[in-house]
Amino acid sequence: MAPSTHAHPTRTHGRPTPRRDAQEAYYIPASSYDGASEKGSRRAAERGGSKLPLVVALVVMVLIAAGGAYVWLTRPVSLTLDGQQVEARPGTTLSALMADNGVSVKAGNFVSVGGTVLEEGGGRPLNATVNGAELTDEQAGAYRVAKGDEVTVTDGDDVIEQYTAETATQQPALTMDGVEGPLAYVAQWGQVGEVETRTGSVSGETAQVTTKEKKDCVIKLHYPKPDGGEKLVALTFDDGPSQYTQAYLDILKRYDAKATFFELGQNVQGLPNVAKAVVDDGHQVACHSHTHPLLTKLDAAGVQGELSQGFEAIKNATGVETTVLRPPYGEFKESTWLRSNGLLSLSVHWTQDSEDWRRPGVDAIVSKATAGVVPGSIILMHDGGGPREQDLEALPKIIEALQARGYKFVTLNELMQSDGSIPQDIKSGNARPPADTVWPTELGDA
Repeated sequence: MAPSTHAHPTRTHGRPTPRRDAQEAYYIPASSYDGASEKGSRRAAERGGSKLPLVVALVVMVLIAAGGAYVWLTRPVSLTLDGQQVEARPGTTLSALMADNGVSVKAGNFVSVGGTVLEEGGGRPLNATVNGAELTDEQAGAYRVAKGDEVTVTDGDDVIEQYTAETATQQPALTMDGVEGPLAYVAQWGQVGEVETRTGSVSGETAQVTTKEKKDCVIKLHYPKPDGGEKLVALTFDDGPSQYTQAYLDILKRYDAKATFFELGQNVQGLPNVAKAVVDDGHQVACHSHTHPLLTKLDAAGVQGELSQGFEAIKNATGVETTVLRPPYGEFKESTWLRSNGLLSLSVHWTQDSEDWRRPGVDAIVSKATAGVVPGSIILMHDGGGPREQDLEALPKIIEALQARGYKFVTLNELMQSDGSIPQDIKSGNARPPADTVWPTELGDA
C-alpha cells in the first residue's frame, strides 16, 4: 500500500494563504465598490450636464460681442473728399475711396529738361493732401481712411528726367523807379541770381533754368505824402554844426518845432558837443558828407570815403547811427549810387529852397521857404557854411507863418513815418543791406 501523502497548507505570517485556481484573476468585488462607482458616475454626469449650457451661452455671448465690436469698429465714418462730405469704412485705401466716390485724376507726364513729353502718364500718379499735409507717393499708397479726415486729390505732377547741370550766376544791376522826388531810397536791395544749364540724361536736350531769381537794386524817387493829408512839414539845415547852431536850437525850442540837421563830418569832429546838443533836443542828425565835395566828380573810393567818414563822425559824437545823406549841392546821380557800394539808404533833396545861401534878405528867405508848401514839404536852410544872421532872423517868421496855416514841424524820420508807402527800414533812418545783398556795379534799364 502506497504511503499516504498529506498536504499541509502554506502559512504566511501565521495566516493560511487561500488557494487560487490557475484561471482565477485578481478582481475587486462588486459588492464593495459598485455602489460608489454608480454614484460617482451619476454625479459626474450631473456635473457635466450642468456646465454644457453655460459654456454654450458664454461662447454665444463672446461671438455676439465680437460681432458687435466688428460692426462698431467697421461702421462707416464721415470725412471730406475734395470739399464734399462722404462716408467710408475705416481702413479704406485712398484709391478705393476715390473709386467709390467717382473721383479720378490724371497722372503727370515724364518730361525732358526742355519740357518735351517723353512718356504720357509716366509722372506722379496724383497729388494728395490729408488734413493739409501733402503726402508722398509712399504715404498715399499706405493711407487708410480715418474719421474726420479732410482729403484732397489733384492731378499728378510731371517728373523731369535726370540731368547734369552747370550753374552760372547773374549779377544785379541798379535801376531807378520814378521820375522825380526829393527822396531817393533803396526800395529793393540787390541779390545774385542763379541759372542752371541742364542736359537731359534720356533726351540729350539742353535747357536753361533759373533756380534763383536775380533781384536788381531799385532806387525809388518819391514825394513824401502824409497819410490823410496831415499838415506836416520838415525843416532841414545843412553845413553845420557851427557857431550859429545853438541859436537855431533855442528858436526851435521856443516854438516847439523839430528839424533835421545834415551835418558835415569834419564840423562834427570840431564841435562834437554842439552835434550832441542837436540830438539831446530831440532833433534828427544825418550826413552831409565829410568835407562837402561834389560827390558826382569822385571815384568809388572817394565817394565811399566821404560817406563812411561822415557817418562815423556823427556816430562818435552823438551815438546816432544813420545811413541818410543830403548830397552837397544836391548832386547825386545813378552813377554815384553805384559808386556808393550801399553805404547809404536814402538821399534827401528838398521841395522848398529858401536860397538863404545867397543872403537875399530876411523877407526873401521867408517867402522862398513858405511859398507853395503842402503836406510833406521839405524846406532847405543852412546853419553853417557862412554868415547865418539872416537865417536866424528869418527862422521865427517861417515857423510862425506855417504854424498859422496849421502846419506842424517834424523831423525827416517823423515825416516818413506818416507816409505808409515808404518801407519801414527806410523810415528808421538807418537801413542796412541784408546779409545776402550784392551791390551792383552796372546800371540796368531805366
